[in-house]
Amino acid sequence: MANNSNGINMLDVKKRNRSSVLKLIHTTKGISRKEIAAKLKLTPAAITLITTDLINEGILIETTSDQTRGKKGRKEITLEINSKKYAAVGVYISQKKFRIVCIDLDNSIIFEDTVYTDDCHNQAVNVLDKVCGVLTSRLLDYNVLKTRQLLGIGISILGIVKAREGISVTSYGIFEDNFNVTEYVQKKLNVPVLLTNNICALAHGESFFTRSLYPSDQLFIKYGPGVGCAKLNDPDFYSVFDYKSVELGHLIVDPNGIPCFCGNQGCLETIVSYDAIEHSIQNLISRSRTPKLYALTGGKPENICMDYVMQAYDEGDPVVVTAINRTVFYLTVAIKNAVQLLNPKIVVLYGELFENTNFKYAISNALNKYIHTCKVTFSHFNLSLEALGPAATIISYFFENGGLTESNLMA
Repeated sequence: MANNSNGINMLDVKKRNRSSVLKLIHTTKGISRKEIAAKLKLTPAAITLITTDLINEGILIETTSDQTRGKKGRKEITLEINSKKYAAVGVYISQKKFRIVCIDLDNSIIFEDTVYTDDCHNQAVNVLDKVCGVLTSRLLDYNVLKTRQLLGIGISILGIVKAREGISVTSYGIFEDNFNVTEYVQKKLNVPVLLTNNICALAHGESFFTRSLYPSDQLFIKYGPGVGCAKLNDPDFYSVFDYKSVELGHLIVDPNGIPCFCGNQGCLETIVSYDAIEHSIQNLISRSRTPKLYALTGGKPENICMDYVMQAYDEGDPVVVTAINRTVFYLTVAIKNAVQLLNPKIVVLYGELFENTNFKYAISNALNKYIHTCKVTFSHFNLSLEALGPAATIISYFFENGGLTESNLMA
């Protein structure tokens, strides 16, 4: 029993060391063996053994640095991920569409597609069959399976997810409750599948593509149409499964506010969600008070949408400006409270309204009134992570397993 336990522990140590090496090389885009040993506090001999195995397996490649070191001017040998050997697929499923992207390990896009569907309502089999059909066709069109090793398919969806089991517990009507997405797609396509909550996938994508060494210090906030938030739970050797959603949208910001669907009263969602903003303006629309919005909607309150609201905001419609200023106030208060409670190193804001220059300035200006909100920044990949996020989870899990693809990815 003791020997078996030691054997298992040695395998775990080997996998963890391989994983640490791969993650470090990915974040640095190339590094020497000597630097790896120093940063990971492993012996040069251990690093040589690990990297030699990874090179022989085709996961790493050696490159020559342009910079010379030492008096003899010898060029330094660095190690990089063999990015073009592999591919990963990301799929984002929402109420009306799904988006697909296929990338290599250098984050270069091989193909991408968006498919609009009218059956994303308790129709998991229909939607996933369409996803599998499009994927099969695109993988064939781009000759992916013959030219690369497909690491797997990352899928993200709204709602509560049991990521390790691959189960969509509740997706707010997109799929039936407790549907095993991973099992269904793996049987259809015979490739590893990893299911995540959409906000967690976005948060992971942000830290992965910025090559962050410390993603556990990042709080990721998505705004629009509601409020989503995610953070890592494990500050040390983290897993893609350790991203957890934070219920920022149900932080009570107005105890005397209106009831929320969650059962509480005065939640952030009841004030800043798109539905809440639109509803607050509907009864106030008029030719004199909201001239721009009145023109855009034809004077019909039922035609109000956030696109029209933001156009009217830019034009200075008084009622609309007041509604958006109220949104800015409560959203920044919630962000400030999150910073105070969770003390992250960085807060990343992601969402379509941050593409609006006036709104983005208003958020920044409001945050500047508080201390410690200098930690808040805007996403480097705003509006582009929906499918890239889940693709990144597949690559990260490959690194997490030390590149040991011969084992079952989901084991």
